[in-house]
Amino acid sequence: MTTGSEADGDGEHQSKNDIVPNPEHPPELMDIFKSLSENNKIVFKSQQIDDPEIPVEEKQQIARDAFEKNRENFLIRFGGFLNVRQLGSFQDLAVKEPIKPDENLEEMCMLLEDFRRKLSTRAVSIKNRRYHAMQQLLDKGEYFSEHEMMQRAPDLYQELVGQYLTEAEKKARDSYDVRNTSFSGILMHTLEKKQRDELLEETQEEGEQSVQVSESNPPADFEVPVACRKQWGGFEDDEPVACSTSRNAVVRAPTNITKISTPEFYNPGERELLRNEFLSMMKERFLSGEDKDFDYTDVDDNTLLDDLKQIEQDEEDAYFEDSEDEEELEEHTAEENAVSSEDDLDIYMRHLSNHHSLQNSHV
Repeated sequence: MTTGSEADGDGEHQSKNDIVPNPEHPPELMDIFKSLSENNKIVFKSQQIDDPEIPVEEKQQIARDAFEKNRENFLIRFGGFLNVRQLGSFQDLAVKEPIKPDENLEEMCMLLEDFRRKLSTRAVSIKNRRYHAMQQLLDKGEYFSEHEMMQRAPDLYQELVGQYLTEAEKKARDSYDVRNTSFSGILMHTLEKKQRDELLEETQEEGEQSVQVSESNPPADFEVPVACRKQWGGFEDDEPVACSTSRNAVVRAPTNITKISTPEFYNPGERELLRNEFLSMMKERFLSGEDKDFDYTDVDDNTLLDDLKQIEQDEEDAYFEDSEDEEELEEHTAEENAVSSEDDLDIYMRHLSNHHSLQNSHV
């Protein structure tokens, strides 16, 4: 049976050797625990196939307990799942005194630097992999087809492409080969078109309302921009002009200028420029990871998308750059050694030969 004095003695012994866990950590650390608990790639504890999913709260507590037990082991286990900002917060708030006997601040600093370097390398790899994936999608012609891009960004499509199409072009765009598809495919196509038309109608109504407000309260210092006074195709001064002040705004003209009402006012070259701008913006969205319905993990973690030739060229360039630096260092060292190899007699004789008295004796 344990006496009270023995229990008190154990408590005193524990307080002298262990750091009492902080019941309230800074918000930045709590955000790290929460972020880790929401990462499905992390295995928090071994489970059987039929075991239920661990609750997020329990995962968060596991991460917190691991941190409080040993910060270095926590970093080894979870550091690879932290981003640059989280690594910085961890270094500022956790890599400091006091430490436990089995913790090493220097090792933690080295781990943090290694994780940062890997993140930097991964960022470059992801950028290159997404670019090569985009090239493959462009070659296949489906993901970056006009119909698919229109579904992903209907408002942007309408601003840059849709509003300048003729009725015949719209009909051709929305046509569907019902003979070579299933009933569910036809139903899905009809539903998508209805949703798109409703969204475009809402966008148009909002644009018209904003135009009415601006017409009723025109700014006193309004001036038509130079770029809006004349169209790309070289229209005359009295021909209608359209002006868009924002890529995300509805295209509209100032009140004192006739608004274009039909697509025929735009020549094919102008419409092609707008179409190319739309395609360029959709490419940028894909590369920056803004396509919400696209699974980027299939691309970002796919080593088959790495440009091995480019990687080899980069490594070769880095090797020769290092070699040139070494050669310059060796040459500089050789020159210093040559100067330092002169003994005292050589230095004395060289100065003596340059003495002014000897120079005058030769005159």
